[in-house]
Amino acid sequence: MIVHNRQRVSRLCFRILTFVAFVIIFAVTSASAHPAWGIVVTSTGIVYFSDLETVWKIDRDGKLTVFRAGVNGRHVHELWIDDHDNIYGPDYSYDAATQRFINGVWKMTPDGQQTYLQPPTDRAGTGVSIWRDRVGNMYSIEQNNHTKTQTLMLRRTPDGVVSTLAGGAYGHADGKGTAAKFSSVDAIVFGPDGNLYLTDGAYVRRVSMDGLVTTLAKDLTIRTSEDKPTLFGGTDAGLAGLSVDGNGNIYVADAGNRRLVKIANDSKVSIIYRLDPPYFPNGVFVTPAGDIYVLEFSFTPPGTTGSPRVRKFTADGKNILLATASSEAEQSSAPGASSGTTFGFVNKRFYIVLLLGAGLITVLVFVWRRSQKQQRT
Repeated sequence: MIVHNRQRVSRLCFRILTFVAFVIIFAVTSASAHPAWGIVVTSTGIVYFSDLETVWKIDRDGKLTVFRAGVNGRHVHELWIDDHDNIYGPDYSYDAATQRFINGVWKMTPDGQQTYLQPPTDRAGTGVSIWRDRVGNMYSIEQNNHTKTQTLMLRRTPDGVVSTLAGGAYGHADGKGTAAKFSSVDAIVFGPDGNLYLTDGAYVRRVSMDGLVTTLAKDLTIRTSEDKPTLFGGTDAGLAGLSVDGNGNIYVADAGNRRLVKIANDSKVSIIYRLDPPYFPNGVFVTPAGDIYVLEFSFTPPGTTGSPRVRKFTADGKNILLATASSEAEQSSAPGASSGTTFGFVNKRFYIVLLLGAGLITVLVFVWRRSQKQQRT
């Protein structure tokens, strides 16, 4: 009976250890936040980029100022710019009191006047997004990367009618309308041709306005002998922001492999820029003149982040570091703005849970080892 009880204690400790490990892993993944890939450039050469919460402005003289002050917990992953140099962005946040996700879409004029196309709410209209064509239709992705049942590209007309432009069951298949399949879509951007381009896992794909989905490049995260150490030390796909130039060339940030990839209009793939740790590219924007702007972030596991920065590659081959965002620059340029609004892979909750979990695991391991020793004696 004593041996049986000890075995029960041993099994119970093992189960608790497993549960605690699961809680820690869940805390890490739920506490993480993808860094922003939003960067756009106006027709006059003014740069706007997001550090996840704050939207920054770099003027033509290289001066860095806050364009839209950050609000703690409100994430701005993407940015879009229209033909009149108006800037659009989303607000993503989580309300712990109601346990609901809050979504909004804002518009900022070049002189800094803000209006909301969708005020922040936990009941945002289906299909509302920052991606708008010239007649006012909105385009968005509807997906759930946990259930992985379906991924849809939605189109919402100005009067609120929502339809599926393309997509259906979760997977990968080219085709038109619901015959096409998407998996995990991250970045979306309009090309100069009026079509939508997106990153889908390790693929880059195009969606035409009649719903035709075409894969333009695949297996883009395959490494070469010249690549720098990966962002997380593994082989996870890491495609983030992308941009398309007037000739149909596509530039995509492979954050996981710390490199900028070019997909030429003849489908040839090449690596045109690599970063040394701890930096990696996460956003990219190419201008009609052929200048390439890269949004770079810094991260050293498990939770050390640096200030994001913007680099410019001119059409004639110059490599220029334009500006580096920081909490000091934010406080000096925009009194009252939230400080330290850099992206967070890991937040304070992670460290609290990690410490508590480590302490509990230590106690349980001690109890478990003691019970094992008693069994042997």
